[in-house]
Formats: sequence, structure tokens, C-alpha cells
Amino acid sequence: MKRLCPECGSSFVRKYGKVRLRQGVLQKFKCMSCGHVWHSRLPQCIPEDLFDLVLEMFRTFIRDIEARKPLSKAGWVPLNEDYVKKLRSINFCEIDYENMSGRIDHRSRIPEELLLTDEGRIFCEILRSLEVVQEIEALKNNDHEYLEAVMAGLDEMFKNARLSFWEMEEGSIPEKLHNFVLRPQWNTIAEKISHSLTLNLLKSIWSMDSILKEYEEANDKSIDFDLLRFAIHEIEESSQWRKIIGFFKSNKDLLEALGLAWYVSQRTIDREIEYLGAKLLIFEAAMKIVAERNGETTNSLRDKLASLSENLDNLIFEEKWGVNWNDVFRLPY
Repeated sequence: MKRLCPECGSSFVRKYGKVRLRQGVLQKFKCMSCGHVWHSRLPQCIPEDLFDLVLEMFRTFIRDIEARKPLSKAGWVPLNEDYVKKLRSINFCEIDYENMSGRIDHRSRIPEELLLTDEGRIFCEILRSLEVVQEIEALKNNDHEYLEAVMAGLDEMFKNARLSFWEMEEGSIPEKLHNFVLRPQWNTIAEKISHSLTLNLLKSIWSMDSILKEYEEANDKSIDFDLLRFAIHEIEESSQWRKIIGFFKSNKDLLEALGLAWYVSQRTIDREIEYLGAKLLIFEAAMKIVAERNGETTNSLRDKLASLSENLDNLIFEEKWGVNWNDVFRLPY
């Protein structure tokens, strides 16, 4: 939430007074690292002497939510009688007269000028993250929608997979597959292979047809689909893939955690949530739902995710060649 110097990028910034102009009041800032001085216009939507208080309300709300306080108790700051009187002139603050405190009313229409500040932007992202958390919590008792979210997330995970191969000795990888990997169109090809692996995984684990569609071969004439089918066959019929399937059949909670993590990652993009604290709220809610549905604690689920990479390596260490599965089955963060 700290301001950054536009000259050197340092966060060691201090307020440096105000300048009154005919157009309004400017807040001056000085970078204590490089000495650069700049200014930004104070919002004209509220009295000048309330501006710092409103920003502190934003900051307090953000800190309280990150400390996992409930929404009803987040954002309250103590007020004196003078501030209580002044806050009556604006219509986007709540006042608790009994406890002499106030906060931003998140249900009200907050002036756009305030939302353009760093504090206001993060405040809005936190609110949007809480909405996503509610969406995730609603999945807990809805098996169909929960599984759809997991499937969509796994598809996203495979789309972002970095399909690469290793071999114990040169020449261990099937020659046709090796040559296929070296082609310029490999990135497009890898995406289609990843999609096929997603379908295969979902059908193998949950014994049901996926909501995902098969790729359309006729849509891309630049790809040799005979070779594509060969590459998919080589991977899906390999002993390493059968081991991967067997592992996740015994550890469905890990697959669900990966899928839901990628699903909520996409939701943060859709809702334009960039602030790390807001993302963590959503991720924690997702992991909590997975843990509760599988009868385990969130901490035990995290421990299993932390050891996933090592477990995948142990599955295939005796193979002659293989996919780098750690670049496939991974969290988005």
C-alpha cells in the first residue's frame, strides 16, 4: 500500500506538504532515497481535512480483513467528536456513536476519486475477493458444481503446463516423439496433447465423461494429426502415465486441490484481483473446502501438496524416459 517513487521505484516515500492552486489542492511527496519530489491532486469529493482519515479507514479495513476479522468488525477506527461531526457531511461512512468509531461503508457508493488511490483500489479488490470466497464456499455442499470447478481448473492447469521430456540415455525417447517435440508448432501441439491428457485423467479418476470438449482436428491444417495421435498414444499408454493415474486415484484430494487452485486463480483474473493479500484470501478458502470435503485439516493438505513434486519424481525414477510431470501438476502461484 506504500507509494512508490516514479523516479527510482523506492517505497521510502514521505508526504512533503501541500500546495494550493486555483484548480485545487495538491499533495506533495518526497522520495527519501533519491530526493525526487512530485505531487498528486487531492480528491475534491471530501473536505481536505478528512482525506487522511478516509485513507486510514481504507488501510484499517485492509489490515483487519488480512488478519481474518469478520466483515462486520473490519475497518473501524476511533474518532473524536470533531471528526464525528465532520463525517456527517459525507454519505459513504458508517459511524458508531456508542463506541465513537467510524469506517467506510462498503455497501455505499464511494466517490471514484477515492477509489483511484492505492488504498481505494486495494479496498475494492478485497471486497471482490470476499465475493469470490462466497462463491467457493457455496461449492462445499454442491457435488456437481464442485466437480465442474475442479475439472475447469485442471484444464487450465494443463493449458499452462510446460510439456518437456527427459531421458536416461540419449535415444530413449521414441524417435517420432523426439522429432515432433523439435517442430516449430510444438507449443500448439503441446496444448492439444495437454487437453487430451486432461480428458484421460478425468475419465480415469472419476469414471465419467468430462464437461470438456474433444479438440477439433479439422480446424488446424498446419498440424500433422497422425503424429499428434501418435504422441498422445505414446504418453497415455506409457507405464509412467499409468503410475500417475494410480497415484491420483489414491490421492484425489491433491487433484481436487490443484484443480480448485487453478480455478480460483482464473477467477482472480476474471475479477481483476491483483493484490496478493486478496488472492490469498481466495486460495485459503479453496484449500479449506477441499480439506473439509476430504475429512482432513488444511495443514495436512498443504503438507501433501508440498511433497507432491518429490512423490511424482519417485513414481517414475526407474523409467527410461518421461515427461517432467512437476511442470504439469503444479500450483498456479
